[in-house]
Amino acid sequence: MDNKLQLPIGISDFQKLISGKYQFADKSTFIKEIINDSAEVILITRPRRFGKTLNLSMLYYFLNNTPISKDLFDNLEVSKDIDFCQQHQNQYPVIFISFKEIKQKNFTEAYSNIKALMSGLYKSHRYLLEGDLLYNDEKNIFNEIINEKASQTHITYSLSLLSEYLERNFHQKPIILIDEYDTPIQTAYLKNYYESMIELMRGILGAGLKDNKFLSKAVITGITRVAQESLFSGVNNLSVYSLLREKLGQYFGFTEEEVIKLLSDNQVTITINKIKEWYNGYQIGKYTLYNPWSILSCLDHNGELKPYWLNTSSNDLVKELLDKVDYSVKGEFALLLQGKTIEKPLLENLVFPDLKEKEEAVWSLLLYAGYLNVISSEIKGFQLMSQISIPNREVMYVYDGIVAGWFRKGTSLDSYKNFIQSLKLGDIATFKKYLSEILDIGSYFDFNKNTPERVFHSFMLGLTVGLKDEYIIQSNQEAGLGRFDVVFIPKNKQLKGILLEFKTTDSVDSLINKAKEALDQIKDKQYFQMFKQHDVKNILAIGLAFCGKQIELVHEEIKLDLP
Repeated sequence: MDNKLQLPIGISDFQKLISGKYQFADKSTFIKEIINDSAEVILITRPRRFGKTLNLSMLYYFLNNTPISKDLFDNLEVSKDIDFCQQHQNQYPVIFISFKEIKQKNFTEAYSNIKALMSGLYKSHRYLLEGDLLYNDEKNIFNEIINEKASQTHITYSLSLLSEYLERNFHQKPIILIDEYDTPIQTAYLKNYYESMIELMRGILGAGLKDNKFLSKAVITGITRVAQESLFSGVNNLSVYSLLREKLGQYFGFTEEEVIKLLSDNQVTITINKIKEWYNGYQIGKYTLYNPWSILSCLDHNGELKPYWLNTSSNDLVKELLDKVDYSVKGEFALLLQGKTIEKPLLENLVFPDLKEKEEAVWSLLLYAGYLNVISSEIKGFQLMSQISIPNREVMYVYDGIVAGWFRKGTSLDSYKNFIQSLKLGDIATFKKYLSEILDIGSYFDFNKNTPERVFHSFMLGLTVGLKDEYIIQSNQEAGLGRFDVVFIPKNKQLKGILLEFKTTDSVDSLINKAKEALDQIKDKQYFQMFKQHDVKNILAIGLAFCGKQIELVHEEIKLDLP
């Protein structure tokens, strides 16, 4: 890649990228992998902005039998296989359609846009209307689709019909490329017209892909594999390549080698370790991948590290999902925000209504959407159990906002900031005042006298996420002679370290004694000794006791002797 070439920010058309002399990570051997795959229908799921559209566009320009420019692939890896290129390059009629803009607020508008999409597709093949290739009734249907007057039945069969007409014209079965097939389904779920959209997409995909004798091969991309009522069952010879499968892993996202070359070509001085911290973390088998949108945006901003990918589209689905999960899931997110790995069941097929009922559906969607990373997986019993983590600092920003919102629900942002500041400064009276107010207002947690200690533990972890930039937050780890509840290790050694220990009781009268018991435990078990290894000498130890929404706390400042 020549360092004088432009960065392809937002460029997803392969011809424009090559002809415009943009920087390009050569992934053209992807074409050979697809053609040589024995599957008739290939579904590839990846997070948004991970190169799905660009790769389909590359396939289109290589395979399409009406070449716009024959030299697009000169000097690329795929061109080195002369026999392959002679056999497959520009040899197929290709149907290429993208559903990525079908995001309307109701089914009527979404269906209208799908009709317009099919109209545009048919217009690009208007030459089929010439001569006597089509019968008059077929020409009528063809024109009705172009004029957006076709019945829903004909819209349902539009891909199937077009593939038949193309095979008849070229005497070669066409290849179908479908980009972002699940965008209409995700939007419909959010906008409450899911059943109507799933029925329509099942019809379009079913007619185009299932038992279509005019189909050579189909490649479909999306974020998830939607399984609702057999959306893909019955498809002949289907292969699915998700984040849980290694094959094709290197073709979506940048490998570390590609990132290092980009850094060098663009003469950006930022270290690869910093890039890793912010944009790395997606593990697909042996491949560790970087978010391509974020890498290119970071280079375009001269190495400035900040969230880029998160601002490219709405996080509404993720926010809605996490808004409705129960306290146990919320507590696990508090652990993930500490950089911990947790084990969870995952689903390879996703049914959107399950998101309201099955915890594994929530974890699965977050993975496929790019908000989680799988470290390892294994089958246990009847479930796929995976070690999952938050992939990088950029994604942490989404969770920071969502998790903080859970635990400060009903309070103003200023009040929450004052609460965080009071703990940081050791202003115990103010800290207790704000904590009592937050508990009294109520949150997503339904506190009562029988609420177990782990719930308050999760609550406090989530509530203090606003300290994450200034402190290393750890919980439930061994230190001294036992296991502490929560510690805050300051990154600035001049700040105080903070230790929180929790107790619960079913009697308001015993709250103060329980708080003292928690503080005594900190001292007796010498939890504070862990701060020595971080060169932190001033410690604020707080014992907290909960009885439903009532609290008491006691504190003590401890000074360590450091060399």
